[in-house]
Amino acid sequence: MAFKLTYSDGQESQHGDDTVWELDDGVLKLGREKGKWSVLLSPSHWAVLEIGGANDGDSKGDSDDDSDNKDKKDSGDSKDDDKDDDDKDD
Repeated sequence: MAFKLTYSDGQESQHGDDTVWELDDGVLKLGREKGKWSVLLSPSHWAVLEIGGANDGDSKGDSDDDSDNKDKKDSGDSKDDDKDDDDKDD
């Protein structure tokens, strides 16, 4: 199941369905196969685990789309300003 991991320093990482995880006395174990852990995180290094909060980057894609739309609005505003300036010159 996809999840989002927030570290104690505030950094976030998204993990898809291909990452397996398990909690063992507060230690977060991550890997590609259950029982074959490649990453062990102590309780002091991670803060929040949001299950189902990520779908292989969909959440990142949404935030990227929002920033792209903002950029488009900003660039659109400058084009409108140019048109207004042209109208004033006539």
